[in-house]
Amino acid sequence: MAGTGGWVMVPLLVLSLGTTTLIVERLWFWSRLLKQQRSLISTILDLYDRSPQAALTKLQQHQDSPTGRIFLAALTLPEATPDEFRLALESAAQGELPVLKRFSTIFETVVAIAPY
Repeated sequence: MAGTGGWVMVPLLVLSLGTTTLIVERLWFWSRLLKQQRSLISTILDLYDRSPQAALTKLQQHQDSPTGRIFLAALTLPEATPDEFRLALESAAQGELPVLKRFSTIFETVVAIAPY
């Protein structure tokens, strides 16, 4: 491979394409999640005022969403105190962090290595 960079350019190109692919995937994930989250939260809060069971049914339909799973974990507690409700929300949110932080280690590595 002739040129200024030589053989080093091949892995750099592959890693750049891989990183770009991951960036596009995360942008798609977050844009879809934020759009879905806005409508889901307002719908659930409106439904819960009128019929808690209808809100739970709606949340069960959205178990593929981190927001839906977090709310469902807290709202399915029988006769929860405010502290139990808060702890359930926090625990469910902690459980969703791996999904939300997916590929963050790769991005951190790329940022650390990029100056070299």
